[in-house]
Amino acid sequence: MHRLNIFLEHIYEGAAQQDMTLSQMLAEAHSAGCTGLECDLWRLENRKEMSVLFSENQMTAASVYNMYDFVNTPLNESTEKIKHHLETAAYFGAKTVLAIPGFIREADNEERALHSMYTALDRMCGEAKQYGITVTLEDFDDLYSPCRNTEGLLMFMKNVPDLRVTFDTGNFAYVLENTAEAYDALKSYIAHVHLKDRSFDSKRADKNKTNHKADISGRLMYPCEAGDGYCGLEDIVKRLIADGYSGSFSIEHFGAADQLSYMKRSAENIRKLLKKGE
Repeated sequence: MHRLNIFLEHIYEGAAQQDMTLSQMLAEAHSAGCTGLECDLWRLENRKEMSVLFSENQMTAASVYNMYDFVNTPLNESTEKIKHHLETAAYFGAKTVLAIPGFIREADNEERALHSMYTALDRMCGEAKQYGITVTLEDFDDLYSPCRNTEGLLMFMKNVPDLRVTFDTGNFAYVLENTAEAYDALKSYIAHVHLKDRSFDSKRADKNKTNHKADISGRLMYPCEAGDGYCGLEDIVKRLIADGYSGSFSIEHFGAADQLSYMKRSAENIRKLLKKGE
């Protein structure tokens, strides 16, 4: 049975929205069928406290992600940050980590910037072996991200042999790529999956009307429950299972106006898809 995860940030945001404690929100996540957490590294700094909180609610870390600036940070400094990332992930039992390598802007020398990223990521993959951890990149939805699309991810896979992909189903929409076609190109590299969906429905806006993101055509995308949007999650989940994917699935809906209801609906949708596929 494939494990279902939820982003720890959604737990924090949902707890604030519902005036609940973190423990209460984690209990809601577990009740919905989530047993793993997708964790931002900085949230895990108090290891003992967070470990107890997770354990009390029968949750464990599935993956730990962190933002880097490999272009402008010296390799020795990046290496120290990498070691901390990996040590923390290992402490919490996560088997994958996600590195967001930074951005390449107009003023940067692209060739030099990419070389810096490749070198740091290769170092990270080497360090990760001692922990049995797989290092991944995702299709990060930013115009200045060199891995925002299929072509970019394949370029990194070619230049950093031990690197793998966290396949984010919703981020290909940002660059107007077909998710199924992206899957065909990247499936041999996939080590982890983020189940993110998108909607064009402005009724999903939050009260401040700030939770949208424009795709590269300028059309506004809104967060929605996994499986209720236009990103083709049913097909992707079905194909992943048929192709032998044995990893877990992380529900993602940053910016949801109601994180608790989105989480419950997403978990229900994905559990049905997993049951159908398995």
